[in-house]
Amino acid sequence: MRFCIIGLGNFGTQLARQLGREGHEIIAVDNDPAHINALKDEIEYIVQADCTDLNMFHEIPVHECDAVILAIGEDFEASLCIASNLKQLGAKRIISRIINPLHGRLLKLLKIDELMIPEAMAAAWLARTLKTPDKINSLELGGGYEIAQVLVPTLLVGKTLQEAELRSRYNLNLVTVAKGRGASALTSTRHPISKVLGSPEPNRAFQEDDVLLLFGLEKDVRRMLRDFENDA
Repeated sequence: MRFCIIGLGNFGTQLARQLGREGHEIIAVDNDPAHINALKDEIEYIVQADCTDLNMFHEIPVHECDAVILAIGEDFEASLCIASNLKQLGAKRIISRIINPLHGRLLKLLKIDELMIPEAMAAAWLARTLKTPDKINSLELGGGYEIAQVLVPTLLVGKTLQEAELRSRYNLNLVTVAKGRGASALTSTRHPISKVLGSPEPNRAFQEDDVLLLFGLEKDVRRMLRDFENDA
């Protein structure tokens, strides 16, 4: 996919690097030469431009991008001005960072509804991780359900899926098993998966580098992990 990231502060720079590592095409834009220089050897298409000026978009094909991420930090007025320009240029999808509720309300008046506060997202992720240390990642599906990626509990190592009784005891479905790279929930800075094993066989014994992908209620995932921890 092709993404345009406008604003290469800490958040925009890390986002550009991560999306680039995942194989996406990145158009990175900033008006600060220092930010441009920091990424010029990593991002192929990088533009120094003040996007508050509509005329500067002649080098930036926003209409060809799957999404434009407005990652500007504290410059409230610049963010609103650029958002207005993007709407005028017909960007397919605009995702904007916001710095306070007023900023968010004004962006919504511009019909930009995909808003984010990176600091709040990071804090929520850390809070979930601290609450359930063996959970690497999770996708909330609503109604209390989630898809959770968890490190295999030590007491499950050597047991089969049939013996673990995840469905009968905890109402959890094991979607697949993956092999990890020794990552932990708190220290991993990259995706800890090196190989996905496909549909789990009921007679396969769990191994210590397994990562389990579970579907079920968040409370049941926590209950399962708590039970195995308490039994240790």
